[in-house]
Amino acid sequence: MASLLQFEKRLLPFHLLKFFMRMTYIFFNSFAIYAGEKEISPASIDAPSPLAQTPSSFRKPQNHRTETSVTEALSTEALWFGFSEEVSIANRHKTPINKAPGIITVLTADEIKHQGYRTFAEILRAVPGFEILKDASFGAVSPAVRGLTGSEKIRVMLNGHLVNTPLSGGAFTRFDDFPVENIKKIEIIRGPGSAVYGENAFLAVINIITKDARDIDGVRVSSGYGSFDTYEENVVFGKTYGKIDISGLAHYRQTTGFHGIVESDYQTVLDKELNTSASQAPGRVQDERQQFTLNLKMVYKDFYVEGMYLNKDKEPFIGPQFALTDESDIANNYVFGEIGYKKTFEEKFTLKPRLYYDQFDDNFFIKSLPDGATIQNTLGNLVTFPDGFIGNGKVSEKVVGTEIPFDYALFDNNLLTIGFEYRLINQTNIDYLTNFNPKTRDPLPQLQDFSDEFPFLKEVTRRIWSLYLQDAWDITDTVNLTLGIRHDQYSDFGDATSPRSAITWAFMKNASLKVLYGKAFRAPSFEEMYISEQPAIEGNENLDPETIRTYEVGLSYQANKYYACSVNYFYNDIEDLIGLRSLGNKSSTSQFENLGDAHVQGIEIEGRVNITKRNYLLMNYTYQNPEDNRGDNLPFVAKHYGNFGINTHLWKYVNTNLSAFFSGNRSRDNDDPDEKRDDLPSYALLNLSIIAKKFFKTMEVQGTVFNLLDKDYSDPGPVVIPDDLPRPGRTFFVGLSYQF
Repeated sequence: MASLLQFEKRLLPFHLLKFFMRMTYIFFNSFAIYAGEKEISPASIDAPSPLAQTPSSFRKPQNHRTETSVTEALSTEALWFGFSEEVSIANRHKTPINKAPGIITVLTADEIKHQGYRTFAEILRAVPGFEILKDASFGAVSPAVRGLTGSEKIRVMLNGHLVNTPLSGGAFTRFDDFPVENIKKIEIIRGPGSAVYGENAFLAVINIITKDARDIDGVRVSSGYGSFDTYEENVVFGKTYGKIDISGLAHYRQTTGFHGIVESDYQTVLDKELNTSASQAPGRVQDERQQFTLNLKMVYKDFYVEGMYLNKDKEPFIGPQFALTDESDIANNYVFGEIGYKKTFEEKFTLKPRLYYDQFDDNFFIKSLPDGATIQNTLGNLVTFPDGFIGNGKVSEKVVGTEIPFDYALFDNNLLTIGFEYRLINQTNIDYLTNFNPKTRDPLPQLQDFSDEFPFLKEVTRRIWSLYLQDAWDITDTVNLTLGIRHDQYSDFGDATSPRSAITWAFMKNASLKVLYGKAFRAPSFEEMYISEQPAIEGNENLDPETIRTYEVGLSYQANKYYACSVNYFYNDIEDLIGLRSLGNKSSTSQFENLGDAHVQGIEIEGRVNITKRNYLLMNYTYQNPEDNRGDNLPFVAKHYGNFGINTHLWKYVNTNLSAFFSGNRSRDNDDPDEKRDDLPSYALLNLSIIAKKFFKTMEVQGTVFNLLDKDYSDPGPVVIPDDLPRPGRTFFVGLSYQF
């Protein structure tokens, strides 16, 4: 009986898919009848809808005027499932969404602005299956996607340039507060992408595409103020000078951050054990941040140059030992430069070489235990730190790389892509100062330099050689086949091979089916392999990369010019997950290890109703069932997520957007004492954004209220913080912008 129940449990997603298909069929037919009754006027008959068009690659040639009108209509409607909408994230060249070999979401600048989001991380909550969690130790965003958490499992790019740091493997430490003003659109693959991009393209791939000179055509200045003394200043500029296009962004943001209260922390536990009173709990979290960003892009004929500088200074929220303190500070500097060239020869051969340089500089000044903290040293003796337990580590990662891809049209409707990439990553300039002896944990009267004797990271060099091959073939007018494979060779831990296959089929007008398979990997980060001499965590140079095999089936349908929907099924088979495991023997240190395997299956549903221009409804729902190899639920992720939004633009001077995000219950870690803490409860957040525009021609005023109903909710916290991590209640932001 138990095995039968388990079998039925695994079939639940298929039952849900079957039920949704039936309901969608009934809805399509009823909606089509309703829409047909409304479309009987001569005007509506004469005006073809872009939503009802056959994919561009399958249509007969049309005159320039018709194509232009279709393109303009598509851009104003801001479609998610528009068959003629083209994306480049799936296979490195522009492809209609219905043919692209991946499950893709596109967020446009209009959608982002309408919903009032201020930062890159906030935007992602609107994507199916995404939840944005707060990391307790260093305060960065830790996204949860398709059943797993971790920013290191998501590849983030800016105009195709990788911005994940080699130290942690993630991008959200720096890019969680990346501004939205200069974003043209965001393309997102939900699923593996290593066959195209290599490391970190594990659960998702995100490409932030910025506005170019023609999108801006002038200077746009904006300023705003919000909760927690948040200030923002932005200048977005773009202009064409002869044959040179110049565009970019200058951005400054500062905030005191959310002041949530933590009632009990790790130091509280120590105080109870040792009969001391050093804990600062109850006390507020430390979330103050300030950031300066400068991005510049220049294009001349077939050449382009892009550069970026980002400086961020932040507090660590709670800290790596999960004890409230003061004085901690994390400073990040990031700079990259890239130069590239694109040239097509005889309409068959396209060459796109590029050369790039990245530098990530980190300065961690961490007071991990408060004044007067008492701990056991390595000999078991009690020692006290009058000024707290302090460590100051500095490190730089320098990346030099080149990539040489080219596309070749073997014959009509067949495009072969071959590429080579080489990266040299050097971890250097390591400094380490502490007020304790790293070997004995005995206190010192002041900070001392242990950079040579006990470096907290190892100076290493990682060389990566990569070769990839892809063939995209329109077998017929309605069937497309994509096959690809990539091999990455790492100098410090081995190699990884990532194949993929995809077939898309336009089996009827305005409907497409995708069947996808892909394998991806996530390379161990420098922190996971090489961190040492730390009281909390220790690296492991014998780690294997995480791997994932994903099977997907996607169905999208455009019922008419009003309604579009998509339903996707996915199954993830994951091996060698990397995590922390206690060393035991009363040690407070944990080491990175390959902990085991996991399996996740789920269904994602998206729908959109376009009523009239800029008046639309949207929704998405995700069901997922994440389990480890013992059949236990994976921690910190919900089985149910959902979004619903309505945008109204009934008057040309005012736009109103109401959006809601829902998350179901979230499981605890298996090591969490079940008798003390229940699963985290479900919650829903409601946001309201209003834009008043066309004052003095180009002036706009926008006001947004987040968590409108002041919902009290928490993000998952470690065992030593029983009440989890507090999250903000009702907040607001008001902004003013003007286009010159």
